[in-house]
Amino acid sequence: MLLLSAPFETTAAERPRPLATAVIQLGAAAIAVIGIGLTIGRLLPGAGVVGDAIAGAGVHGGLIGLGWLIATEATPGWMGPVARIAGAVLVVLIASHLGPWGVLASMLPPAVLWWEARRRAGLRMLGVCGTRLSYALAGLTAGAFLGGHLLMTAALTFGYHVQTGGVRGYLGAVTYDVGANVLSAEWLFRGVLFSLLWRRFAFWPAAALSTALAVVRYLMDPALPHSADARAGAIFYLGALGLVACGLRAWSGSLLPGYFAALAFFVAYRTLAP
Repeated sequence: MLLLSAPFETTAAERPRPLATAVIQLGAAAIAVIGIGLTIGRLLPGAGVVGDAIAGAGVHGGLIGLGWLIATEATPGWMGPVARIAGAVLVVLIASHLGPWGVLASMLPPAVLWWEARRRAGLRMLGVCGTRLSYALAGLTAGAFLGGHLLMTAALTFGYHVQTGGVRGYLGAVTYDVGANVLSAEWLFRGVLFSLLWRRFAFWPAAALSTALAVVRYLMDPALPHSADARAGAIFYLGALGLVACGLRAWSGSLLPGYFAALAFFVAYRTLAP
């Protein structure tokens, strides 16, 4: 299978600014947005939902933006697409607190990212394309298997159980996964980093390195329980999920099967309660 054979090209009049400079600019903007969100949440308790959403948009918009910069080599004009995607993430993070109907907004960020990437031929080679139904079902099956294994292991070994209440909170968490958490991880680690590494190395080194970086990202998430068993489980299951997603990406040529696998896994994970 020939993948990623077309180089990213820019015209002489549109030479990309240095990638390091653009990354610094993006990082500064993301930190500023996160700081604004946290400040709003601390100073205005009644606006905590908005503050959390702004901070979350800074985090996930920053991750998606980082992937965009790496993939496009910081071609001039990157701020517009990144800002639009981050704005869509902000909308869905606010919507995730609006009850069951908020889940309807969850597909806005994937749609905006898809639209922005499909407008640039070079980014289509990162797996931004459709996929066969068989590949999509394979992704859902793999993610559901890992999620089911997690539920069984957590229940038998650590005493966790499947929560039966809190439908509103559960749907909000799934909305967050669809429109922010899984989206940013699949785009950056499987779409951009794995694809670029695969151009330079064999499949397994590329899959291992991109997956390791994805696991580190999740271990840095303050929402992850700090207990040793939770972190060990996160390393095992997120590592397995990452390798599966890389395999699906290589097999299908699309990001969608891996995205579906991650969604199926997190749909199961969100049911766990101590």
